[in-house]
Amino acid sequence: MAFQVIKFVMIQFDENWKQVEQVTGYSNFQYTATGAGGRLAVVFERTTGVMETYFFLVHAGQSVFVLDQVVHIPARCQSQEEGNAIKCGSDKAQGS
Repeated sequence: MAFQVIKFVMIQFDENWKQVEQVTGYSNFQYTATGAGGRLAVVFERTTGVMETYFFLVHAGQSVFVLDQVVHIPARCQSQEEGNAIKCGSDKAQGS
């Protein structure tokens, strides 16, 4: 199984996720994909200061862990787009 760990600026989950807060003295969340699987978009900032968005599909039952500004994803990026591709009111977590 492939994994990616990314220090992120913003994450957008589609509607196919269940959230569970893990209280361990600092902010730690677990998101589990439901239904046919969950899609998410992760925006990170390159060392040059340029934003980039990665799109993922995580299989149902698998979990993504978020600790502070780091996300642990049990999948590899399916596609990427330059800039912050997450827009308010958008379903952009679906990927391009």
